[in-house]
Amino acid sequence: MNVEEITPQEAIEAVKNGSFFVDVREPYEVDEVSYGIEYVNIPLGEIQVRINEFPKDKNIIVGCRSGGRSMNACMFLKMQGFDNVTNLQGGILGWMDNGCPTG
Repeated sequence: MNVEEITPQEAIEAVKNGSFFVDVREPYEVDEVSYGIEYVNIPLGEIQVRINEFPKDKNIIVGCRSGGRSMNACMFLKMQGFDNVTNLQGGILGWMDNGCPTG
């Protein structure tokens, strides 16, 4: 199953244009450093029970710490019938390395 990746800069623009951004890290990780854009925190272990929170009519960008958990989340979402799912390249670590805003 093929999951496309998006760079941090592309993700910022995509969110500005209406994409849905979800951070699948645990709340304590989000408390340490968060994305400085509009996002929703749905930990990876909760995706199955919170699947109804993902919009089917928007592009979904998934981020985590380094890109591994978010890739798993993307694959799960694709298996559930979500077509427009993209993995954030490098996660929050890549995000910070690229000088993107944090909260």
